[in-house]
Formats: sequence, C-alpha cells, structure tokens
Amino acid sequence: MNGRARGEVIATRGNVVEARLPFARIGAGVRIGARLAGRVIALSEGRALLAPFGALEGIAAGTPVAEDPFAVQPVLGTALLGRAVSAGGDPLDGRPRPRGARRAVCEPGGSDHRRAVREICWTGVRAIDGPLAFARGARIGLFGAAGAGKSTLLDQIVRGADADAVVVGLVGERGREAERCIAGLDARTTVVCATADRSAAERVRAAEIAVAQADALRGRGLDVLLVLDSLARTCAAQRELALAVGEPVGRAGYPPSVFALMARLLERGGAFAAGSLTIVATVLSDGPDAHDPVGEAARAALDGHLVLSERLARAGRFPAIDQTQSVSRTLHAVAEPRHSAAADVVRAATVSLEASAEARALGLDPSAGDPFLARAVAAEPAMRAYFQQAAEPSAPAATLTELLELADRMR
Repeated sequence: MNGRARGEVIATRGNVVEARLPFARIGAGVRIGARLAGRVIALSEGRALLAPFGALEGIAAGTPVAEDPFAVQPVLGTALLGRAVSAGGDPLDGRPRPRGARRAVCEPGGSDHRRAVREICWTGVRAIDGPLAFARGARIGLFGAAGAGKSTLLDQIVRGADADAVVVGLVGERGREAERCIAGLDARTTVVCATADRSAAERVRAAEIAVAQADALRGRGLDVLLVLDSLARTCAAQRELALAVGEPVGRAGYPPSVFALMARLLERGGAFAAGSLTIVATVLSDGPDAHDPVGEAARAALDGHLVLSERLARAGRFPAIDQTQSVSRTLHAVAEPRHSAAADVVRAATVSLEASAEARALGLDPSAGDPFLARAVAAEPAMRAYFQQAAEPSAPAATLTELLELADRMR
C-alpha cells in the first residue's frame, strides 16, 4: 500500500470510527486493522470519519488505518451472474470468491446516453402487465405494509420478468428471506445482500453495489431488472450514518443526505443507447405520506407505484395490488393503443366498483341509471379472477387477450 494514506483510530462514535488519516478523500476505501473494511464518509477538523463494513469488536484507539481501494471496488459484471455476495463482495452461496474486473461505483450516465422508453417490461404478473404495465427503463415503487405479500410478489416478478439479467439487492432483510432468495438463484440473477444485523454502512453499500452491478450489466447492452428490497431500509441505514457524523436533520428527523442517496440510486435507471435498467424498489409504508417523507420523496422520483392493500391480502387475493391507488406513468408511452385503451376502461371500472362497494353491501343498487357501473358489476367476478394469479407467470399474449376481453364486456 505504498503511497496510500495511513493513520490510526482515535475514537468511535456509535457505529462510526474517527481516525487520524492525512490526505483522506471522501468515498475512499480503507482497511481498519487487519480485517475490517470501510470507507471515508466525512472529514472534520483534520480527522476522517469512517463507516465500517462490519462490527467494531476488537478495534481500539491506535489501531492502524490504511487506504485500500479494493474495500469499495468489488468484482462486477457477468462474473457475478448466478452468484450471491455480501456488500464487501464476499460469497454467500458457498462457492469461491468471484474473480473479474473491479470497478468503482460510477455516477449516473448523462442525458446524452439516454433515449425515450419504447417497450413494455413484462413481469409475468397479469395485475401489473395489463392495467399497470411499465416500460423498460422505468423506476417503479412497490408500496405496502408488512404482511401484504410484498416478498411473494417480488419473487414472482424476479422469476417471470422478461429481462436478460436480474439483480436483487436485499437490504436489511431477515436472514430467512435472504436464505430463500439465495436458494432460488438461477444463472441470470445476482443477489447482493446485507441482512438486518449488518452495520448501517454495509446496508447502504449493498444497495450501491446492487445498483452498480445492474449498471455494469446494462453497460454490456443487456436489458436488466434491478429489484431493491428495500429502498426504505436503505434510507434508514443512511440516516443512521448521517446522524452519527452530526449531519443536521430536516423533515421528520431525516438528514438531507438520505434524499440525495435515494436520488442517486434511482437515477441510475432508464433506457439507454445500449440496454436498459428497470428498477423495482420496495417502500414499507405504514401510514399516509404526510408522516412518511421517504415514501413521499420516492413517489415524486418514481415513474409509477404499485400499492399493496392489507384488506385485499386478508381476503386472500394475490397479488394484493390496489388498482385504484396504483399508477404507471409510462403505460401510455409504450403500450399499443388497444392495450392502453383497455387498461383505461378496466381501471375506470375498478374505481366505479370501489366507490359503490359500500352501497352495494347495504343492498342498494347504485347502478340504476349508470350503464357503465351495471356492466362493471356484471363483470366483477371475471375482473377478480383476472387480478388473481397462481405461481406460474402469465404470458404477455394471454395477459393482453384477457384484458381486451374484460374491457369489451364493459364498453
């Protein structure tokens, strides 16, 4: 490591290490002692604040610190297809450590590299591909409370997505869920995982590495799907780091760097001259947006959102997507005219049924004098069957044919 910055630990602040490290640079990788990797996240009065990628047990004042670029530059690209790795690039699948080109996390490509979205990103889920289809290169949020079927829906999207490669970033997830995801790995998928017990720096880094891996594959001209589970837990980890280094807080106790990180991650998505990067990011939402600045900021940054309903989940519907609360802002840009028109009709019928549900439950007939509502009521069983789906993916042609048939019944 000749020519690289060297220093020593001075103190710790919670899960942040304070070190004397001359010529340290923000974002630089470091090695703390013999085993612990980390990176520089702040500079203060001639001292460097380091975010460690692991527990601090055994670290003491005077422990040597040295710059190490490999601490933040894992192997990326096709070498990671079919593999599961940690935030530091260590294998989680019982196989040898991946070998290949290392590269730093880069910034989003400029607008000159992007192009308009042109194609649907088929997921194999009828309730999405029909009335809520989104484009290759779109950024979609999956919103819902715990227990609404988020993990099962993500599994189905990963299996059924029409993509050349899939990257799954598991951030702050339970160990059982991570093990299940790793066990289901196939040759086109990469899993980057930092479970809930890992340090805040590792959780943030896992999200960054997942995005960097997806972007590296996209740079090879592939159509890539990135599933980030979850964006909310990534932001919570960034909040921990920001508060530890003394960053001032803003709305609801979230420092500005949380929203800067969210934008940096989501802006990597898009359709490019070579390949595309589609992002599906989950946001745990327990209440209205007024009390959830992360959810509110995510909705503003995303190209659409899928909202899971606890009521539908309790009723046994899968996927429990609330069609009245969900939206795709790229549907009309990529769907053929008959698909787009049919989606509008079916969504309008869903809204009408939702608005009249209470009256109909009381035995009233709000459809009198409303032919459209009457047709929607008659087609309600068929709509319910369309929105429910077993484990097998639905082919695009079948999804579209059934959607058109539903729309015709209500015209």
